[in-house]
Amino acid sequence: MIPWFVILISQIEFRKQHKDQMKDHPFKMPFSPYSNYITLFFLLLTLVFMFINPETRISIWVGVIFLVIMTLIYFLKFHGKVKTD
Repeated sequence: MIPWFVILISQIEFRKQHKDQMKDHPFKMPFSPYSNYITLFFLLLTLVFMFINPETRISIWVGVIFLVIMTLIYFLKFHGKVKTD
């Protein structure tokens, strides 16, 4: 799910930052940006239903724990050290 969230949020941010270029862009997303927000809503709804379902709840917890661990490693590795150059 994470890659889909990243793609949608990146597209929303890209279109916000480059509004002038989007007018003549040859590849326009239908109903953009509303289609992105609707898709994000449905992805979140899917995660809610996965959490409600006892058979898929464990995968949500494992994913959350994994993301927390990876985030901690990232911040410790790249932001935890003081550079002495």
